[in-house]
Amino acid sequence: MDPKSIFSELQDEIESGQLAPGSVLKQEMIAERFGVSRQPVRQALNRLLGTGLVVRRPDRSLAVAMLSEREAAELTGLRAIVEVAALEQSMPSLSPAILRAAEKLNDELFAEYDPLRILELDQRFHLTLYSGCENTRLLETITALRRESRRSIIHQKRGAQARTDFFEEHAAIVAACARQDFPAAAEHLRRHLTQTTARLLSMPTKDDAS
Repeated sequence: MDPKSIFSELQDEIESGQLAPGSVLKQEMIAERFGVSRQPVRQALNRLLGTGLVVRRPDRSLAVAMLSEREAAELTGLRAIVEVAALEQSMPSLSPAILRAAEKLNDELFAEYDPLRILELDQRFHLTLYSGCENTRLLETITALRRESRRSIIHQKRGAQARTDFFEEHAAIVAACARQDFPAAAEHLRRHLTQTTARLLSMPTKDDAS
């Protein structure tokens, strides 16, 4: 396997949350996994260093980077801008059937305890509300930003309060969409992204908190 392929696979695993923030990347283990020498692994890791997904620790080892509070704030700020824009473009096309589908996803989220499943349902809920947006590039940007967020919050513990916050905020967004009240929907969505989601992004992971 060449360095580009190794880089792509590791990048996907980091961005999807399969490799958690703080995970140490050992050249010998990666080389054994891919059945290659350390040279292509070293090149792939150097590329990951350049993306900021990996950092060098004081002992010179490499680990998956964590988002700082500043980076988390920047990320949620960007998400608020693009997701509100997508909702504005989508709202005229949101039929009662689409809104019922969003409500059903929100009900499933409220009943769920698994962190991975909660994040999946949250994304499906939002993308359902953005389904009327025809700006493909905007939707791709949303997916990329949500994927970057996912790598830091997928490992967070989900208590009852987090699920309740998500459920209530989602319900408020749907209600505003049903009224075709974009200013209210935008305000609820913006608050949901910049407060609740930002709080999860800046929390320590389970391993860090232990």
